[in-house]
Amino acid sequence: MSQQGRSEKIAVRAEVRARRASASPRERERRRDALAGQLVDLVSDFGARSVTAYVPLGSEPDIGGFLEWASHAGVRVLLPVALPGHRIEWAIDTGARIEGRHGILEPEGPRLGTEAAGAVDLLLVPACAVDASGTRLGWGLGYYDRMLATLHRRPPVYAVVDDEDVYPSLPRDAHDVPVAGAVTPTRILRFTDQREV
Repeated sequence: MSQQGRSEKIAVRAEVRARRASASPRERERRRDALAGQLVDLVSDFGARSVTAYVPLGSEPDIGGFLEWASHAGVRVLLPVALPGHRIEWAIDTGARIEGRHGILEPEGPRLGTEAAGAVDLLLVPACAVDASGTRLGWGLGYYDRMLATLHRRPPVYAVVDDEDVYPSLPRDAHDVPVAGAVTPTRILRFTDQREV
């Protein structure tokens, strides 16, 4: 990637961090509730009975309302467990969580390995930003790109972002794995029609 592309990624990350940090508690609660509704609609549209998700860290889009709904609706949720070498494996969300790497809460239960993500119906992943071509910008550590690139079966991948985090275009590295769509508090964006890759 060019120096200009790297600089653009740094600038977008700083912009998103500042914007998310400036949201009031009331606005965050409104977005949390609205995002839960959009995620429920997406999961229902796919008829998904199992998904990957995440426990929000800091000012990440709060999917806590969706996680509550999923536990009551019988949707099996796998949450990430960060490993050395910027790798991810998965564990079933039972509600019992401990602090893992980078301060991220993760399930206490048994680890299912990286390939467990390939067995779910839908992958919901965090992101800094996305663009209209499906480029997902993460926070620079590469956990999700590594995981997505190694799956033998890749269910549809949807990034979870705020409305303002959808950009017209973002720089893309050769190793970046595009997402099928994005979910924001006000809409579901579909960048491809693929149900499975």
